[in-house]
Amino acid sequence: MKKETGTDQFIEIAKASARIKNVVTPTPLQLSKSLSDDATKIYYKMENLNPTGSFKLRGAANKILSMSDAERKKGVVTASTGNHGAGIGYMCKHTGCKGTVFAPSDVSEAKYKGMISYGVDVVKTDGDPIKGEIASRKYAAENNIPYISPYNDAQIIGGQGTIGFELFSEVSDLDAVFISLGGGGLMSGIAIAMANLSPKTKIIAVSPTNSKVMMDSIPAGKILDLPSTPTLSDGTAGGVEVGTITFEYCRDYVDEYIDVSEDELIEGLRIFIDDTRTIGEGAVGVAVAGYLQQKERWVGKKVAIIACGGNISRKVLKEIL
Repeated sequence: MKKETGTDQFIEIAKASARIKNVVTPTPLQLSKSLSDDATKIYYKMENLNPTGSFKLRGAANKILSMSDAERKKGVVTASTGNHGAGIGYMCKHTGCKGTVFAPSDVSEAKYKGMISYGVDVVKTDGDPIKGEIASRKYAAENNIPYISPYNDAQIIGGQGTIGFELFSEVSDLDAVFISLGGGGLMSGIAIAMANLSPKTKIIAVSPTNSKVMMDSIPAGKILDLPSTPTLSDGTAGGVEVGTITFEYCRDYVDEYIDVSEDELIEGLRIFIDDTRTIGEGAVGVAVAGYLQQKERWVGKKVAIIACGGNISRKVLKEIL
């Protein structure tokens, strides 16, 4: 049964809303013309329109702005498949802080260019993205530099949860929210916010079938060490850190889990691009595909789909279109 409160984390989300307001402008909630009709209202939360092209700026802003000047002077170290790294880079440039990002060796070209455009150092690591998290933690500890997890952090989750506050202010009676799931930072933040503001709203997590570590870990009662195969949804791909606080949040606040194939997510992304005339990345297609699996269930309802990011390479976009 979903808990109705997550008091400490909910308070952090409220603090984040005030803390990041001069950095992150609320994103539009856009009605989908192709998925809506007179009775059914389907909305996209346009996080792809953030300055860095992703919701990840929210968590990065909240984390770095919550640090002391002395901490920031040491610089920060993180791990990312791209979007979180760009958010950290943006905030490092904003605050004059040095940043180092450990990224997969096969990181998307678009996301790599996005990170280095803000002046952060990018260290590429081979293998599953979780290896980059392990390496970055070790590097931070050895060099006495603050480490920022891409999801296993109360301030990161707090920043992502500000999306939930915005959703509630825009449509206070949503029936469901569809959210792509990777490490669970976005999921945890929105789910806790909505559990407190609109507890009747269903929180539905969607993962690509090729990489659904958190989804498979929930019924097992612990984070599993599972292989991931390639997926267009690179933002949700890879392993999850053992002991992450997002595990319990996903377990307690998510109502349902769905997985989608690569063909389904590609079709979902095509629909989003046609619908909004904006660019989305693979993880957006995941969330849209999750809704499409259940669309008959939500006839006559109000549903939000989180369009989490728009950082995709021209080559991949061309192949999809």
